[in-house]
Amino acid sequence: MGEQSASRLEGDRYQHLLSWYELLRLLDAGSPFSHGYVEHPEAGSADDVTLHARPGAGVASRYMQVKWHVDHRDTYSLASLVTPPRVGRSLLRKLLESWLVLRPLGPVEVWLLSNWSSSADLGRYLHGRDHCFTDAFFEQPPRGALKEHWAAWEQRLCVPAETLRAFCKDLRLRLGVGGIADVEEQVDDRMGRLGLRMGRQPRAIAVDGLREWIEVGGGRKYVTPESLREALRAWGLLASREDAPAVSLWIHGWARRVWEQPPTEELDWTPHFDRDARTVPSEAVWRDALLPSLLAARQRLSRRPDGALIDLRGKLPLSTVLAVGFHFPEVGGYRFRVGQPTRGETFLWRSDAKPSARRLRVTGHEGNADATGLLVVFQVTGDARADVERFMAERPGHFRAVLYLEPEDGPHDGAVGSAADAVAFAVQAREQLRRARNELRTAVTHLILYAPAACCVFLGQRLNAVGPVVSYERTGAGGYAPALTLQTG
Repeated sequence: MGEQSASRLEGDRYQHLLSWYELLRLLDAGSPFSHGYVEHPEAGSADDVTLHARPGAGVASRYMQVKWHVDHRDTYSLASLVTPPRVGRSLLRKLLESWLVLRPLGPVEVWLLSNWSSSADLGRYLHGRDHCFTDAFFEQPPRGALKEHWAAWEQRLCVPAETLRAFCKDLRLRLGVGGIADVEEQVDDRMGRLGLRMGRQPRAIAVDGLREWIEVGGGRKYVTPESLREALRAWGLLASREDAPAVSLWIHGWARRVWEQPPTEELDWTPHFDRDARTVPSEAVWRDALLPSLLAARQRLSRRPDGALIDLRGKLPLSTVLAVGFHFPEVGGYRFRVGQPTRGETFLWRSDAKPSARRLRVTGHEGNADATGLLVVFQVTGDARADVERFMAERPGHFRAVLYLEPEDGPHDGAVGSAADAVAFAVQAREQLRRARNELRTAVTHLILYAPAACCVFLGQRLNAVGPVVSYERTGAGGYAPALTLQTG
């Protein structure tokens, strides 16, 4: 009984965390949703959290069912979705019944959110982009194994084929959402982006408040942007001045952008960048024009009593982002909050976040024993090996060794999920650069970056005592060219 109770409590917490995460969408600027519900009284099984579209918003209302599993002994498959348990109806049957009730209300989507992932036979028919079924799933007539599954679905769900296809077009299967710790990080990122307090205590306050709304019931479960803001004030979840940067620095490189609040300092470097041609400033332009303007902005910010925590925004190449971080060093007391696009949203990651437990692995090989240069490839979100090998072949004998720094599970798009991951990778990369330089006795480190911009900013802030670092930028032809040199001492 004790283990069952623990599992049930974990499931409730998982549901409330995801519900809070979804309800915070009401506070997004230009949100298409007018209000939400927790445990909607008329949504059937798709009732855990709902978001209701504004008239004319061009989006469907979302009705979501959250399913928590205490371990990963199984996955969702085409067969398991329609297989009923020993008592009751199958998961898909319950969602279908909810959809039949909801569809007369207007455009709706029925969502299943779960930490379980999909099996191969189901996953091949799900878009990674928006969690809906692919066109191949709806091809008529179905072929092979899919034909048998369609027949089984029609039989077990007891609806005509046309109704079943219409339901499936409104169904969203967001599987493999992650565990409780993953969702906590997502909640923290969204709360930080909205100017709210982050961390264990603020999350606990929000979850307790959500639980109280459900227990009280009635109108308390109906959530509008106004009632949500009132709750945030009452619960003390608005960030203090110490939590949010009071100053901001905008640097325009690849393109000009505008964000919510006007900047404290703004640098327009767009005349020196061409994204289409992958053209970046020369060392001379960086030294004589861009760097002096950056240092002047730093000096002005430093005169302010609140100028150590800076909201940094801009569209810049990775080599330039690294340099910006380098000239606002961690040892100088500077901290950044950086906008980082992740999973289709922009989250605000702080450079002083506590590092996660994620680890980098180091691989590579030796080159010319007489060379004084070390080539380091910081690849987090993609594998650059093929391009790097071509790069080295064009420069025979230039490097004492080449090192690849990458996550333990390999480089991939979702490798950095939070500010904590970005800080962890930046700290470890700096340590690996120091260790390799000392052990190999190299004079110059040549650095190729394939990582989120936030990672590069945070690494730049920590690049001290590693000697000269030449940062490279990808060219339009697919190779790499030196962009600028940082004298780190």
